[in-house]
Amino acid sequence: MSSSRLNRFRPLLVGTKIPENIGSFARLLENFEVTEAGLVAPNCDWREGVAQWMATGTSKERLNSLPVHDSLASAVSDCQFVVGFTARAGRNRRMSIRLEDVAGKLDGRVALVFGREDFCLLSEEVDLCTHLCALDTSPHFPALNLSHSVAVVLSDLFRQEGSSRRGHLTYAPADELNPVFEHLRSMMLAVGLDQDGNPDRMLGRLKKIFQRAGLTREDLGLMRGLFSRVMAEVASLRKGP
Repeated sequence: MSSSRLNRFRPLLVGTKIPENIGSFARLLENFEVTEAGLVAPNCDWREGVAQWMATGTSKERLNSLPVHDSLASAVSDCQFVVGFTARAGRNRRMSIRLEDVAGKLDGRVALVFGREDFCLLSEEVDLCTHLCALDTSPHFPALNLSHSVAVVLSDLFRQEGSSRRGHLTYAPADELNPVFEHLRSMMLAVGLDQDGNPDRMLGRLKKIFQRAGLTREDLGLMRGLFSRVMAEVASLRKGP
């Protein structure tokens, strides 16, 4: 399975409540030869019963060996991009990528995050996503079953990866961006960009821009050098001649 087309994608189910969906998930992982996958804080008994019945053959072995993570943050910490699939829209849930662009635009390791059957992804989980994507369905009946959503995504990515021509840049994983964001916050405070005393309001929007950009380690180093230089200049100006 190491040569799978989807060996750079990591599908994750978050807070799943219906065991049949986890059984179907395991089967889909085998259908499309997905190398890595996992469950995040599952909220049902999937190690026996109907989930086991849904998975057959090698997918049952896959079901019983799925990694379980306590939080989404730990599950995506080494990924360069995190794509959350959600049908819910809002001010902080703006769709930023189409499914047909995922393989071509996002190089490196990509987490594919699917939320709960009823509440999708929580706000703190959305904050961890570098991109949000909504699947095209009829407005007459837009909601897809969780396992059906996974099937649509994996099938399309399987097709995309068979024909995409990707570059060779290595993007920094998600956990390496956090120190950069803290550095950016310090610079914002140093130059007075606190948006009425709340720097995190502006920082939240800037984070999304940087997350979507696909930054390399060299990019992060360049940005941190810039932040440090700006802060040093501001401190010098405040001291005066």
